[in-house]
Formats: sequence, C-alpha cells, structure tokens
Amino acid sequence: MKTEVLTENFKRALLATERIAKKSLSLPVLQNVLIKTEGNFLILISTNLETSLIWRVLAKINKQGEILLRATFLASLISLLKTNQISFLVEKNNLILTSDDEEFQIQGQDPSDFPLIPKIDKTEFIKVSSGDLLGAISAVIDIPSTSQIKPEIGGILFSGDKKNLKIVATDSFRLAEKTIPLLDLSLKNKETCSFILPQNSAREVLNILSIEEADVLIYFSSNYVLFEINTSSPQEKIEVFSRLIDGKYPNYQEIIPQKSSFQARVNKDELLNQTKKAGLFSPKSQEIKLSFLLKEGKMQIFSQNSETGRNESYLKGEFTGKEIDISFNYKFLAAGLGIIKSAEVSLELTSQDRAGVLRPVGDSSFLYILMPIKSGY
Repeated sequence: MKTEVLTENFKRALLATERIAKKSLSLPVLQNVLIKTEGNFLILISTNLETSLIWRVLAKINKQGEILLRATFLASLISLLKTNQISFLVEKNNLILTSDDEEFQIQGQDPSDFPLIPKIDKTEFIKVSSGDLLGAISAVIDIPSTSQIKPEIGGILFSGDKKNLKIVATDSFRLAEKTIPLLDLSLKNKETCSFILPQNSAREVLNILSIEEADVLIYFSSNYVLFEINTSSPQEKIEVFSRLIDGKYPNYQEIIPQKSSFQARVNKDELLNQTKKAGLFSPKSQEIKLSFLLKEGKMQIFSQNSETGRNESYLKGEFTGKEIDISFNYKFLAAGLGIIKSAEVSLELTSQDRAGVLRPVGDSSFLYILMPIKSGY
C-alpha cells in the first residue's frame, strides 16, 4: 500500500474507530484498526464484534494494500503531528509513515487476523435526517435497563411505518418515545418495520451524528443493522454496523393512558428546579409527592427525610380535572423534564397508581411515561 491523505481527515476517522477498538479487552486483535485501500479511498475499520465502524477517507492512492495496526498507539502518534498531509507505505506488515521532515516505522500485524465484517442486504432501508436522528437518540439514550433478565429492554426500539420512525427506550419504571419523519423508505411486502439496537451501538451512532450532519440511510435485516452516513467532505462515507438484540420489545402502547382525568400545565424549568430541591429531602425511596390544589391554582411539591429534613414548595400553573395526589421517583421525573426542550410541560394523570405522561407543550413528537411509586408519606 502506498497512499497520501490529509492529516485532519485521517485523524478524525482514526479517533472515531479507536473509540471502539480500545473497548475490546478480551480479544487483543480487536484493539487494532484495519487500514486498507479501495478505489480512491483509504478505509479504517474497527470492531468489538457487536458494533463495527467503517470510515472511508478520500485519499491519493498510488498502490493498493492493507495493514492492521494498534489503534491507540497510532492515534497517539497522529495527534502529535502538525503537518497537513501524511504518506503511508506498507512493507511486510510494517507501516512507514512520513510527514515533512519526519519518518516513522510502525510494526503492524497480518490483516488476515482481523475478523470479517458481515455483509448486509440493502434491499430494506429507511432514510432520516441526521439532525432528527441525533435528537431522537439523545432523548432516550440513558433510559434502557442494564438488566440481563430482559435483554430486549437493554436496547433501543426503532419502529417505523410509511411516514414516521419511533425511537423508544424503557427500564420498566419509565419510558420515552420520540417520533421523527421519514425522508424515504423501502420495505418488502409489509407496512411496518422494527428492530432493537443495543445501547452501546446507539451511543456510537450518536457520537458520529454529533460531528457529521447529513441524511442517514438505515439498512436492516433480521440480525443486523447498518447506519450509512455521508460526511460533509465530498464522497466520504461512514458506516456503523451492529448486531441486533434478539427478542420481542414490550407492547408499551398498553401502558399509555388513552384518556386522562387530570392535566397540569406548568413552567418546565421551574418544575425541574423544584424537583431537584425536593430530591435533596427525599427518603431512600427517592419519593417526592405532588399534590394539585385546583382552587388555589397551584401544585405542592413535598418531600421529607428524617436525616435531612422537610421540603414543601408550591408552583403555579394551569390545572384541569379532579384534584389528585401522586408520588414519583424524583430522579426519573427530573430526567424526563431535562429531556424536554419546550418552555412549558404538560403532565397528564389518570389516578395515583397509574402511569403519568409528560409532554412538551407545543410538540406532539415526544412523550415520557413515568410510573408512580407507593407513597410513604
């Protein structure tokens, strides 16, 4: 292999692929990045067997070839280079890297030792905006459960029809759903599609989307999914390939109340602030109690702990329905409020022992379901 590439483009790709490689502690070969040429591209590949990243960088290719190198070592070296362009020459599993007045010889490994990345059928796909996908994954990424008993809720559900894609996560105590529009799709003789993406793979997609802004093609099969992202650089492309979680996602639609007997509309930032303060006085159960005083036009936020003391605060708002008391885990309530971007939030309730629904006022694309806890007050 003999090639020349812009340092900044190569560094950007290498740092992303290194992030996956350095997590692979059990199999040393996975701590490497495979670098190879294809046409006019220099391709960097890393994998941890669950998630793989393939990043194509436009380069001047003088001779085709490939080499396997320690990802972290190479990233440390490249980060110290100040030159605009670097040259690669591969000779017998050694990489000779030159830049301006410097030359480095780096010991590599046999590329055949690197695991093959499975191919995916590109017949079925959905297309979305990277900004929409970034916002949707960001909204749900920290919610999935880490339980090994129900691996399906350890991932993120992608569920699409002909118009929209719903991205959902739950840990059994709370659930978030974000709906984004589709730009295009291709489905085989069916009206809908769904798959469960592992949380770690979703984080890698999130990392890439945070630095690249373009439309995203999502190809999927029964076992794998491929996120294809075009970069801001002409003709360059990033692919995040992942195994899928095998299992059936819970029918979460059943727990979403179709009607509510009470609705509150309050300032989101004020409620978040009051919730955090009440949390300082909550007991080990992390309970805070919300009581809605319709005649007075305000809600009471109450918490008490024998060690820290007592909190009682009030917040004005608009309330309709029957007066109700309900208790929530303050951390889960604060997390849901933190996701919402609108100035005001709506809280819909049915009874003190049924799920509450948080929605941003003026945005029907997001909902956050929160299970109540039995009050100890």
